Parts: sequence; C-alpha cells; structure tokens
Amino acid sequence: MNTNDNPSQHGADDERSAVVPHGEAGARAWREALLAQHAAVPAHGDFYDLAAHMVNTLRALDAVAGVLARQVADYGAGRVVYDDEGANPAHRMRAAVLALAETRHGLARAERAANQFWSAIGHIGTRYQDGDRS
Repeated sequence: MNTNDNPSQHGADDERSAVVPHGEAGARAWREALLAQHAAVPAHGDFYDLAAHMVNTLRALDAVAGVLARQVADYGAGRVVYDDEGANPAHRMRAAVLALAETRHGLARAERAANQFWSAIGHIGTRYQDGDRS
C-alpha cells in the first residue's frame, strides 16, 4: 500500500485537499465499524444494515476507480509527464489504468457477493424456543 504523503512529490496544482479527506473519512469509518462490530452482540438488524452499507460502499469505490481510470488515462495532457524513477511515464500510466481495471473487476465481484449476503441475511432471524429466554 502506498501511503506517500510527501507534498514535494505532488504538483503545485494538485487539489488533494478537496478530495482526499473524504476517502480518509470513509476508510476511518469502516475501521471504526469493524471495531464496533467486534464488541457488538450479533444482531440481525446490524447484519442487514451493514450489508447494505457494504454494497453501497463497494459501488462507490467502483465508481471512484472508474473516474480515476479515465483521469489517469488523460493525465498530463499539454504538460510534460515524468516518472520519478526514470521509467517511461506512458508505460507507468498504462500499468496504473490496468491496475484500476483489475480493481474494478474485484470490486464488482465483491459487490455481487455482498449483495448476495445482504439478500440472504434479510431472510433470517432468531426467536426464543418455547418461552426459553435464557
């Protein structure tokens, strides 16, 4: 995972501050949901609602990956693009776009599986047997 926050490696015209905090907040929210679910008493309503949010999140991630793929494919139009390791920047951008295509494929598969979980979990529940409340 690349977590490079070095501003010297980003162009002066980058508008990361308008975009990146939303991604950070989403990732943080899912980490907090994980911690809360670890401590939670298993509950059907939570399973169902979290499944819905997982599906929604996976769809949003797929859409973001699609936008990034289009933007990266056109990146640098009218400007000189370079690679910080001396590689061919066109090859590097092509590899990035292909990686996003693979990401989208994985997200689509994950979304289908999460949607199946959401559907299946929506049809189950629990009840006490014969008045037993222990």
